[in-house]
Amino acid sequence: MALFNVNEPVSAGGGPQLPLIWHLFSEDAVLPRLLLLAKMIDRVTARQLQTEFGLSLAQWRVLAFVCLSGPATAAFIGDAAEVDQAEISRAVRALEGRGLVTRTFEPGNRKNLIITPTADGAKAFKRIRRMRQAYFARMTRKLSREQMTQLNRSLAAVGQEVVVERGADD
Repeated sequence: MALFNVNEPVSAGGGPQLPLIWHLFSEDAVLPRLLLLAKMIDRVTARQLQTEFGLSLAQWRVLAFVCLSGPATAAFIGDAAEVDQAEISRAVRALEGRGLVTRTFEPGNRKNLIITPTADGAKAFKRIRRMRQAYFARMTRKLSREQMTQLNRSLAAVGQEVVVERGADD
């Protein structure tokens, strides 16, 4: 017997509804729900970035990375942020075309280009970051400080297992 009618979306509190597949997962399907949630957040983020700032999600991620961590090569960004090199290259070209980053050769190495935010890039980053932080605060407003701490710990534990498992495949 089905727990709900699949033709009638399920909603908590009568408001907007989670995608139907959310409810089709078993109770212990935490990671499939996490993947779905990440996709949902990415879609909202991509739409907001494009509409309000004319940036793609990849462009935002590169800009945010170099604004937070400092100038870096595309290879370093890819390794550190788990992003595909081709995606980074396209994003950097677009950001450079808009005057938000510059690329200069690494001193003593005519092969590696260092990506650095411009003053306009840093300004855009601050504006967008405030918007993103407000969005994330709204999405987690129903979680207590203790729940946030536990969620962070749980995600880190799962992340560590992924790293270990990935290392076994290398």
